[in-house]
Amino acid sequence: MRRWIQTSVVMVMWLGWLGLIAACGDSEPVVAPTPEQSSTVSGPRTGSQIFASTCAACHGADGEGADNWMVRDDDGRLPPPPLNGDGHTWHHSDGVLFGIVSEGGLGLGAGSNMPAFKDELTRDEIIAVLEYVKSLWEGKEVDGVPIAQHQREFSETDPYPQSGS
Repeated sequence: MRRWIQTSVVMVMWLGWLGLIAACGDSEPVVAPTPEQSSTVSGPRTGSQIFASTCAACHGADGEGADNWMVRDDDGRLPPPPLNGDGHTWHHSDGVLFGIVSEGGLGLGAGSNMPAFKDELTRDEIIAVLEYVKSLWEGKEVDGVPIAQHQREFSETDPYPQSGS
């Protein structure tokens, strides 16, 4: 019994010493990488990541949009519409959607408070987020035709702008 007590005391002291060393050691704070750093560390950001960090605050985490998105506010502007296929986003070509993200709602006369993202997102990031938005339309149809197919047809004559345009 005496040996068991001695062993227990030594173990408790050893664990206490390890805990003290761990608690007193220098630790570097963990800092989330900036978008530029994360792009170079793990490749380009995905459309989903861009949507979560750039679009979801206004359009909702699942692209559900603001309540009463079709009712103009006191300034005569429209709240953020749903991007999940429940609104009218799919009625626009790739070129128009790119322009709205790039130039903002007022820049294209869309009558919304959406800011311009041309100085924050690259061409490829804008396309990535728009392709992610299109993925939210899965399973949604009009007259038996997937809305994504309707939108592709609109985009045949107005695709995303070419690089450098």
